[in-house]
Amino acid sequence: MRSLLLLVALAAFSSTGSAGADSGTGQISIVSPPDRSVLETPLASLVVRLQSGSVDELQLFVNKRRVSLPKRDYSHYTVCFDGLGLMSGANEIKVVGMKGGKKVEELKSRVFYRSDLFADASSAPDGFTRYQYHGYQTEKVCMPCHQLDFTAASEGETPAASSPCYQCHKKMLSTYANVHGPAAVWACLSCHNKKGTPKLVAVKPDSKSCFGCHEDIWSPMKYGHGPTAAGSCATCHDPHASNYRYFLRTSAGDLCLGCHEEIATKPHVIVGFSNAGHPVRRTPDPYHPGREFTCVSCHNPHAGSSPVFLQNYDGVAPASDFCKKCHGM
Repeated sequence: MRSLLLLVALAAFSSTGSAGADSGTGQISIVSPPDRSVLETPLASLVVRLQSGSVDELQLFVNKRRVSLPKRDYSHYTVCFDGLGLMSGANEIKVVGMKGGKKVEELKSRVFYRSDLFADASSAPDGFTRYQYHGYQTEKVCMPCHQLDFTAASEGETPAASSPCYQCHKKMLSTYANVHGPAAVWACLSCHNKKGTPKLVAVKPDSKSCFGCHEDIWSPMKYGHGPTAAGSCATCHDPHASNYRYFLRTSAGDLCLGCHEEIATKPHVIVGFSNAGHPVRRTPDPYHPGREFTCVSCHNPHAGSSPVFLQNYDGVAPASDFCKKCHGM
């Protein structure tokens, strides 16, 4: 179903041709993100340029759903909105300029939120280009109101009011239930390189930043899961915030099945009398009362002593000993 929805969305993109980048009458224009952008964040920041006195209201739509906006002054030359939620894959941002209750202009920007977690969102369509806001040509539009010189900014805890990141990224603290420590105290430069190229690039591999705070207990293990072995922690964990435990980008079950789709299409591990395999979700976790049983109930998602990363299993004892932890035999 997800693949079908993405194909429909991409077909709609293709059918619009250059209309998605409609220059309109010039009363309003989308500065960021430009049309056919590839983003790698679920929250987009939108920057719109206005002609003086051209509109008294802006309406925003993301994938045809209207975004609720507070009343604000549109007499400024440039206005910005942070925290526009995107779905993985194809998205459409529409901006409608209104004056006196009548539509003045309508513009669209097609963006692709790239994610390694889903095969249908891991690669953008032809003609889409990776976009990063922090570059001189884009920043100069915002510099009259925003301080965007990071050279003297602190790499440690920073009061929100004095953080150069806060004004454009504050919604990451209010949108999600769980906020990662550095983001919560605006220590953004502990992970983003203020002297890097491109500007504010995150240090790679992710593990270089993550293991500065989180002990590396995975490298000594005999078998490493792909993302962990590559140091790509942010493939599964959002380094800023999330609604899920451990800052996962989605639920544990969906996270695993995004790459291991075959597990959901056939009986897992063993076929019982009912012709069904071992459950991988929607059943209670015997080790964690109150939680759903998921793949990580049996498998360590980072590394292990066995090729299938069984939790707390030394890889030497019979596999049945592992099963006996839950099942009396």
